[in-house]
Amino acid sequence: MTITSNNSNNYLSNSKLIILDSDGVVIEENNIINQSDIFISEVRKLGKTVIIFTNNSTKHPIELNKFYKEKNIEIDELLTSSILTKNYCESESIHSAYIIGEKGLVDIVTEAGIQIKSTSPDAVIVGMDRFLTYEKLTIATRAIRNGSRFIATNPDNTFPTPRGLEPGAGTMIAALKASTDKEPEVILGKPSVFGYNMILNKYKLSPSEVLMIGDRYETDIIGAIQLNIPSLIINTGIAKYRKQPGKYRDYPEVDVIPDLMSLLN
Repeated sequence: MTITSNNSNNYLSNSKLIILDSDGVVIEENNIINQSDIFISEVRKLGKTVIIFTNNSTKHPIELNKFYKEKNIEIDELLTSSILTKNYCESESIHSAYIIGEKGLVDIVTEAGIQIKSTSPDAVIVGMDRFLTYEKLTIATRAIRNGSRFIATNPDNTFPTPRGLEPGAGTMIAALKASTDKEPEVILGKPSVFGYNMILNKYKLSPSEVLMIGDRYETDIIGAIQLNIPSLIINTGIAKYRKQPGKYRDYPEVDVIPDLMSLLN
């Protein structure tokens, strides 16, 4: 679905539900980006449902919801790659796992009754891990090579911060792909359609009634395009690095807007 600068505001007007990526669109670590809180407040006043759909698995959804409330960012729902991972493991009858990932991912998996173990787990689950060690990679490598399933939360190679881009879950996945000679059986976050389909089915909406706004073409936007969901890139987060001449290609098939507030003008 292509959106041009002439009709992007029309898609906002015509949509019933807005999906926003979190990191790089709404927040950057503990900072609100470009009045994104005001934008969310205004579109909710227009009667639109607002969902934050993030690939970030490092924090538990309860913790994230608390953070948004403390920042006076009121949303209707929060969907994370860790929620999708938990749902997938439950549907696949995975009872034990070794996790490369942070406390938020570990907690939501264990809440589903999945035992965390380093010896012969049913699966190795990989997410962003800022405390990654050689030992963790070694345990995961041995498990996968010995037959454990290889499941990934999301493919984001980088993560936007006020300091610049830092390694994301895709970096950890790449390390295990190299050490195991295997690909993950599934990557559950964007651009996978798992989350988008969950939203469409839950709210009983057609793709044309939804608008996706993100900062990363290869995840936020590609996932939406696969289901013909109108999409926009905000020129913050990952996008501000990708638009540098000579470094990255421009984004095809989608309009790049300067900030969320520009859609209300």
